[in-house]
Amino acid sequence: MTTLTAALLDSLSGGDLDRLAELLAPRLADRLGQTPADDGWLRGADQIAAYVAAPRSRIYALTSAGRIPVEHDGSALVARRSDLDTWLRNGGSRRP
Repeated sequence: MTTLTAALLDSLSGGDLDRLAELLAPRLADRLGQTPADDGWLRGADQIAAYVAAPRSRIYALTSAGRIPVEHDGSALVARRSDLDTWLRNGGSRRP
């Protein structure tokens, strides 16, 4: 670890260090090929739509076309955050 990095980390207070950890955790997990600890399921079109910043109607349209990584739990849509993150990084709803 460089002296500058060590000095920066030493200068951060508890709240700042916690926020830095929150920001870095998903990026580090992705680089290491691991799933972040908060990788849970989103339940319902409203939660999925909020996560990908799209209208609920768009989620239903993408689901009908088979172009978004969602599953069905009965009549409810469910999606894993990491699957949606990968989908977005790969272009999201871009037409094939």
